[in-house]
Amino acid sequence: MAPAPVGLAEKLFWILAYSGCSSTMLVINKLAVGALPLPTVVSGAQLFVSAAVVVVLQMFGANVMGPMDRTRVVPFVLYTVMFAGGLFANMKALMLTNVGAVIAARSCLPVIVCIIEWAFMGRSLPSARSTLSLAGVVGFAGLYIRFDSGVDVNGTVGYVWLFIWWMLLALQMTYGKWMTEKIEMTQWERVFYTNAFAIPPTILLFFVTGEFSAVGDAEMGDGAWFWLIASCVMGVGISYSGWRTRSVITATTFTLVGVLNKMATIAFTVIVWPNDTTAASILALVFCILFGLLYQDAPKRKERPVIGGHKATMST
Repeated sequence: MAPAPVGLAEKLFWILAYSGCSSTMLVINKLAVGALPLPTVVSGAQLFVSAAVVVVLQMFGANVMGPMDRTRVVPFVLYTVMFAGGLFANMKALMLTNVGAVIAARSCLPVIVCIIEWAFMGRSLPSARSTLSLAGVVGFAGLYIRFDSGVDVNGTVGYVWLFIWWMLLALQMTYGKWMTEKIEMTQWERVFYTNAFAIPPTILLFFVTGEFSAVGDAEMGDGAWFWLIASCVMGVGISYSGWRTRSVITATTFTLVGVLNKMATIAFTVIVWPNDTTAASILALVFCILFGLLYQDAPKRKERPVIGGHKATMST
């Protein structure tokens, strides 16, 4: 039985909920690691609490989880590997490029995700309006980068790591959408698997980065416990709203929402703390966001009747 279609109001609600959690999470994480300078401890706490919340809900009879079996575990293990690989490639890219190069790559991401959805996930190509939207986002993001920091890449290796990170993120976005469509699970199950399977790599990073040796000398600043708890609460919120949003929109729209969240955060920062920011760069950010709002989900392609033993598709 096909799922009931999702209305525009519900889509907007979850997009705004996810965007709100994402923006708030950025600020709270900044305050949390400022008060407790142990990034993997902070992120590990968020992962543990998010997974534990689902276990507690199940223990108290909420019936939010089904049995753990291979059809669910294996896809999420692969998703976690992509996520961990993407984080590593992102760190390498940041070491060999500047922020402008990373923003440029991220701004172009919806384009490749859109092509992947068309080629492998049965989606139509974007309408003229949506194509204009994607072109506007890429174009005005490029103008912002030109006015602000430019693009600086340290040789061929820098481009290689930037491309690896870009492709891993694109695959993660489309694969995540595929899981919401093909694997029947509750949203809380997705929250549990995503966070629980990310804990072992985080523990590994805790030791590999040498952070474990700094635990004894780390000084907790004012409000450290408050910001740590707040980051854990927000971690639950962003995990749930992220998967819920992904389930009601296409992978391209979800990717575009992520880009617009980043641009909106940058715009807020440069307006409040202008420093050497020019009016042109602020306008570029604003127009980037406005063009992004024009985007509409590409519909699924309809299957044509079987002719001569072959099944064809046609766009809607």
